Amino acid sequence: MDQRFDLFMKVVQTFDIGYDSAFEYDSVPHQYGDEVLYQSEMHLLKAIGQFTDITVTELAVKFKRTKSACSQMVHKLRRKGLVEQIRNEKNLREYNLILTERGWEIYNLHTKFERNCLKRSCSYLNDFTTEELETYIRVQEKLNEAFKQDVEDNLEIYSKVIDLD
Repeated sequence: MDQRFDLFMKVVQTFDIGYDSAFEYDSVPHQYGDEVLYQSEMHLLKAIGQFTDITVTELAVKFKRTKSACSQMVHKLRRKGLVEQIRNEKNLREYNLILTERGWEIYNLHTKFERNCLKRSCSYLNDFTTEELETYIRVQEKLNEAFKQDVEDNLEIYSKVIDLD
């Protein structure tokens, strides 16, 4: 068999292991002080903290989710007392999202936790040169292009199947 293809298959298998680990990490609840949040909730909370007066519609675009899905998540965060909705004075049909004082506490705890995780992860790469890390980035960017093409191809096939019904 082709050695390069075999090596590529090892790259894909290694990527899949990393994907599965990331998926597992995102699936478990995380403790921030006395608050428990899932990563999807924390991602939304983080975006609200980073982008002053963001709207549910803007969150939906940013996270490539439906407006309804983001609305439900915002509702959960509001019930937990972490987010407020403020009517936009320039557009009364729109609400801007801001973090509450408690929301900012959780945001800051997460930022500290995330920074520590990233520093630890970075230290795992100390054996690699800058050039090797840059090569990895180029490889991953190419794989991302291939993954995007796979999605487009599958959506095209799926739309043809749906049209047949």
